[in-house]
Amino acid sequence: MRSLRILVLSAAVGMLPTTAHAQAAAADNQSAPSPKLPNGSAPPKAPPSALAGPKAEIARWFDLQNVTLNLRYRYIDTSAGRVTTNQLQHRETVRGRVKFDKSAKYTWNFGTATGTRFTSGWDNTGWGIAGAQKNFAFKASYFSAVPVPGVEAQYGSFYILKGESTEITTYDEDGYVIGERVSIKRPKQFFFDEVSATVGYLSGDPREIPVSQRTKYLNDTPNYRHFLVHKKIGKRAGVSTDYTYWEGNGTWRQGVNLKTSELRAVDTIILELYQRVNRTAKSGFSITLDKAVHKKVSVNWGYASIDPLYGILNADRFQIGNRAFGMVIYTISPEFLASAFITRAMGNDIPLPQRTLTNIVFTYNALPALKRTGLF
Repeated sequence: MRSLRILVLSAAVGMLPTTAHAQAAAADNQSAPSPKLPNGSAPPKAPPSALAGPKAEIARWFDLQNVTLNLRYRYIDTSAGRVTTNQLQHRETVRGRVKFDKSAKYTWNFGTATGTRFTSGWDNTGWGIAGAQKNFAFKASYFSAVPVPGVEAQYGSFYILKGESTEITTYDEDGYVIGERVSIKRPKQFFFDEVSATVGYLSGDPREIPVSQRTKYLNDTPNYRHFLVHKKIGKRAGVSTDYTYWEGNGTWRQGVNLKTSELRAVDTIILELYQRVNRTAKSGFSITLDKAVHKKVSVNWGYASIDPLYGILNADRFQIGNRAFGMVIYTISPEFLASAFITRAMGNDIPLPQRTLTNIVFTYNALPALKRTGLF
């Protein structure tokens, strides 16, 4: 029934009048006239590329969007001083889409990754205090329909929208929800840059990582509802607010991303707030300051306060408690990235599973190399 509702919605939206976007795209695709050569001679023809045919054929049907290989050292101790993680870990991700039509209005999107739970895309290597892990699964698999520019319907297992908030006060970047979503991105008609509604099922069960183990929830009563509005204010700022209902808990969130380059010491300030308004009503916040100190080096630091009853589905780097944090990111090249992150809990009167957490990460983005083969 839900898939039928999506198809009906897509057909209805497809009857809306198109905008000037289509005309602009058509104008952009028009080729400039060829220059005339003396004596009416024709320009020399470039030799056909051996890969031109295969590349065009692959690009017609398939769009490879992300391929990364990652290595991470992680250390965690508890507020009692017990070391729970001292491990070298690895992570691999692949994301892409299959296009059912040339303009990619109708696609199947997928995301595969390592990881053993909702909040982690990492597996342990054999180097450390825990045993090696070998997990790789489809975490995202959904159909998308864009019948007119700026209107999209999705059905399946997809990632969680956050607006200007981050995984600190929402859900971990590795998280997902299975269900259906409609997003409208037509600011000229609806003022907001994005308005979205999601209805589905969110399962944090670590045994249900693959999509194949969560499709059963498509016909269950939804336990997750999410409504979001997002607005860009020129090039200076972005603001968003959203409401999430999950397992009986209702939570409002607000996010502000403000560019402040004239301050010199800080390029960007991100402020996040949340308020849980029923059951165990609580609130929390996070503030992050970001600065590019060099064309290849950026730093960010801040403070977060997440209440003890928030749960464990937000960023596994933070979880609950009051804590300061800092991060350095070094872009070695377009393909290689290195980063170091540390957070320390402070001023807490409850036991915490994470007092000190340190990550040192090396990332290889394999997509540029794959594109250089001429096949993608």
